[in-house]
Amino acid sequence: MTRITAAVDRRLVLLGLAAAPLAGLAPQPLRAATGAEAVLISLADLHSPYARLPALLAAVDAVRAEIAAPLAVLINGDVFERGNVVALRSGGGPDRAFLAALAARGPVVLNLGNHETAVIDDMAAAVAQISGLGVEVIGNILDRRTGRMFAPVSTTLGLGGLRLGLLGLAPTNPFVYRAEVRDSLGLLDPVQFASDAFAAVAGGANAAILMSHAGVTPDRAILPDLPAGTLVIGGHDHLAFDHDAPGIGYFHGGSWGDRITVIGLSTGPDGPIWTRETRMIAPEGGDPALAEAIAAAMAEHLTEAETEVIAMREAALDLPASILLAAEAVREAAGADVAFLGHTTFGAPLAAGPLTRYDFDAFVRFDGDIRVAEVPGTTLAAIMRRANQHRAASLGARTGDFVHAREIDIDPAATYRIAANGWTAINQRAYLGNEDIDFETVEGLMLKAVVAGALARAG
Repeated sequence: MTRITAAVDRRLVLLGLAAAPLAGLAPQPLRAATGAEAVLISLADLHSPYARLPALLAAVDAVRAEIAAPLAVLINGDVFERGNVVALRSGGGPDRAFLAALAARGPVVLNLGNHETAVIDDMAAAVAQISGLGVEVIGNILDRRTGRMFAPVSTTLGLGGLRLGLLGLAPTNPFVYRAEVRDSLGLLDPVQFASDAFAAVAGGANAAILMSHAGVTPDRAILPDLPAGTLVIGGHDHLAFDHDAPGIGYFHGGSWGDRITVIGLSTGPDGPIWTRETRMIAPEGGDPALAEAIAAAMAEHLTEAETEVIAMREAALDLPASILLAAEAVREAAGADVAFLGHTTFGAPLAAGPLTRYDFDAFVRFDGDIRVAEVPGTTLAAIMRRANQHRAASLGARTGDFVHAREIDIDPAATYRIAANGWTAINQRAYLGNEDIDFETVEGLMLKAVVAGALARAG
């Protein structure tokens, strides 16, 4: 896909900013006990987490009950998930109910990600549907059919007398969007776009927020040029970390509804003052009305095969530990020394209790073959240095796409047999940092069957 040039970017920036609406300014705020003049709740990469949506809504209500300051919800892309068959068959019914419930409680801003067309084959139709729920949509994706943006690239949000300028960025890799919509999308360089647009967004605002679904690598290039006091909300890479650069707040707030980030904003003589608090979300309980709607959708759309229990889990695992379990199943099945599985192949972590086929598909999002190769110890050591980035200690150690694998002692002079799922092997440059590993497919091994079999035997 041809990317739009920087010159065109600037023209579209001006068009997008001109189209950006100004939300109604609320009366002067009642200060919360924390001193925040406004509060934001940040979500990202939800991917139709039906086990957690009611609890997410209840968590928003809990924050609203705790504070006296005005509140808005920011969703940084990827509300929908095609791999969730209930979402697909219902047209995202539970997701739309969640969005509508949020919008009924207060302002909601959604930055377009690459999964907004998961259940609708047209980005314009998806934007219209989401906007019709009372959600304000922003994003820097161009509709190549019309030459216009699918949504305004920015907005100004009024909260308690404060003006917040928000700019949205989307991923530029066409292959993370569904094939059915790629030809209609103009994907703009996020680094150049932020450079062109952000000053206008921040100008006249009490505080400015960059909602970036572009991923860690472009974010890292954008951060040094942002004005002090900017808050950057990252997404797309399914990570959870905080990185505060000089004068800039930057974080990624998890995925699949596993947490919310509560952001407090107050103003001081030197500019905005931000606070952040993470609240974890359990896959249980929550808003009764939404829970009932989701249960009804599941009863209507799930088949008997999809509700079959394939394993009984004694304990819940977080997502990295869940993926490591899958990697070990692949390693053993392939007779490898170590197995590498790309992080975005996986979604919801393994919970305790009965694991149905539907639950399993929420965990292993995509199937694929298993491939193996022989590599020298030096190559394996280089791959391991960029693996398991959920534990990275610095922003410089993060590359966006990465793999999960067990740690092993490596002899540089030895040769090792490695295994990977097909997507990781095909995209080895992004995931493994290598371009010349000669992988071979293992006949008869498929990722989902290998992992499901291991879970069934263990449980």
